[in-house]
This record gives sequence, C-alpha cells and structure tokens, in this order.
Amino acid sequence: MKSLRAQVASVTDRENLIYEIWHENRQVAEISKEPGRGYEIEIYPAADNDAWRFDLKEFKAMLDDGIEELASNPQ
Repeated sequence: MKSLRAQVASVTDRENLIYEIWHENRQVAEISKEPGRGYEIEIYPAADNDAWRFDLKEFKAMLDDGIEELASNPQ
C-alpha cells in the first residue's frame, strides 16, 4: 500500500504551480520550478520533530512524478 499522495496546487506566494507530497494529513514536501531557477524541493519536519520514514522507491517515484507534472503544466 502506498503511504504517500500528491497534488498539484496553485499558491499565492509562487508564480508557478507547485507539487505537494503528503503523508496522511501532513505535508512532507513541495517541489517548485520558479522562473529563472531550477527545480527545488522544500522538505517539512515530521510531527514532534521525528524523522520521516518512507519506502525509498516510492518517495523517488513521487519526486520524479512531480518534476514531470510541473514540466508538463507550466503556468
């Protein structure tokens, strides 16, 4: 069973769309591609400052999907 889900979002503090990665009701990370910059990722802390633990292949697939999604949906 996959533990991660993702969604493309438009937020007010970004010019382009972002790709959010979620685990249950907590945001894990956000991938963005702003004008004049490369792809960037923001990684958020887990609850109680504990470490996130995910299947590496699943997390890598989410990152790859995020880059593909943002590349195919430029704003």
